[in-house]
Amino acid sequence: MSSILNIVKTSPLFLELFDEEIMKIVEKCHVMSLEKGDHIFSEGDEGDELFIILNGVAHVEKSGVKLAELRKGDLFGELVLLNENIRSADVVVDNYTDLLIMSYSDIFGLYKTEPKIFSLLVLNLARLLTQRLKKSGGEMKALTHKLRALEDQIESIKKAS
Repeated sequence: MSSILNIVKTSPLFLELFDEEIMKIVEKCHVMSLEKGDHIFSEGDEGDELFIILNGVAHVEKSGVKLAELRKGDLFGELVLLNENIRSADVVVDNYTDLLIMSYSDIFGLYKTEPKIFSLLVLNLARLLTQRLKKSGGEMKALTHKLRALEDQIESIKKAS
């Protein structure tokens, strides 16, 4: 359990939580092992779990386009904590991978039994999603600049012909 704790506590979802508090969550979780090519979930699937990669590599893809790579300690599927249970992309295993699986009900069960832990998880979730939103905004801005440059090139070629 201590090796799992060391991985889990690197996740931004558990920022500012003590080891004992993290263990209250981890004790309710289970581990799943997958092989290369296995889908953890697919776009459109319903689910109520979030995941942390304990070892291995997976990637997020949508319509065949790789959007992100997930490695040891990475958290994904966290939108279930916002009651968003329809998966918005595929997550596919790239090599043998172990996952820690946390359920929505276990996390939200902390609301009554461990309000401090629950509050910090929700705050950390907001921080995590804000970070991802900022990153996506930056990527969209860069892609918009590239698109405009390509449009300008096309316009120049049209004028030249």
